[in-house]
Amino acid sequence: MTKYLRFLVLVLISGVVLSGCKKQASPQEVALNFMHAIQESNFDLARDYATKESQQVIQLYSFFDARRNETEREKIKKAGIEVVNAEENGDKATVTVLNSSSKQQERLQLVKENGQWKISLSLESIIPNYMPPATPTMDSASIMQQDSLSISSPDQK
Repeated sequence: MTKYLRFLVLVLISGVVLSGCKKQASPQEVALNFMHAIQESNFDLARDYATKESQQVIQLYSFFDARRNETEREKIKKAGIEVVNAEENGDKATVTVLNSSSKQQERLQLVKENGQWKISLSLESIIPNYMPPATPTMDSASIMQQDSLSISSPDQK
């Protein structure tokens, strides 16, 4: 019985040690996996490769994808995707992929989130001409103050 118990403890310890040595996916692997998920319209899987902040962008992309016709979807699915460049700088990386059907390169931004590389998307990344709403530089208190300064009193001429 003690030999069996020792063997079981050894197996458990080995499992814990080996699971800690699990190789983290590189930015290139994450970028390819993400792009393949998008190709297959598997947006749940694509979300697994993206940052928390990117989830709404993927949701919007899935909305656009749902409006595509079958011919467009098949063209996207058949496209070859390959990494043509990758740059790492600390907790940030940029991976450039080439889409064979459109013959266009796309630059994907990645960041480390909880120790894993994740795709970081913005609205500008899927809507090229998107401009975020302008933010006012003055608040209502400063506008009121300016209005009160410009009102002349009755005894001023």
